[in-house]
Amino acid sequence: MRRTALLTALSALSAALLTLAACAPSTPAPPTADEPVPPTTDQPDPPAADPPATPAPISGFAEAKRAWEANGPASYAYTLTMSCLCIHRGSYAVEVRDGSLASVRDAASGQPSPESRMEWIVTVDRLLEVMEMASQLGTPVRATFDPGLGYPIEAEIGVLADDSGTLYRIENLRPL
Repeated sequence: MRRTALLTALSALSAALLTLAACAPSTPAPPTADEPVPPTTDQPDPPAADPPATPAPISGFAEAKRAWEANGPASYAYTLTMSCLCIHRGSYAVEVRDGSLASVRDAASGQPSPESRMEWIVTVDRLLEVMEMASQLGTPVRATFDPGLGYPIEAEIGVLADDSGTLYRIENLRPL
């Protein structure tokens, strides 16, 4: 009986050692007599690169935001197209009055947008805020900006290609 317990324990220990050996990183075999020995240096391996402490800034974001704050109209209209794997994708005719959404309509039909979609429609100011917050959280943000007014002509927040992002396009922005 003692012998059976001892064999069971040894068998379990062998299985554990085999598992550890299989998971351990392999080390290169020493060179054979036919292989040249690589030269050694006294310098230690460089440390692994740490991820950046802060997320990369959106290219041109600060300048664009300053331009929008200085030159953007308080009341304006534009066409917003949202592309995503979501229910609120589509094109919308948007009117903003004194910085707040005043009207959102389906761009093709002219019909008022359903109330359920209103929370997803953004003013330029709100889109700039969302872009900045996403970037600070480490979410990828890619954007191009209008050279005069600084509003985002196109902004991708997240990665649309892997179904985890939203692409916003602002077209025909005009003051009201």
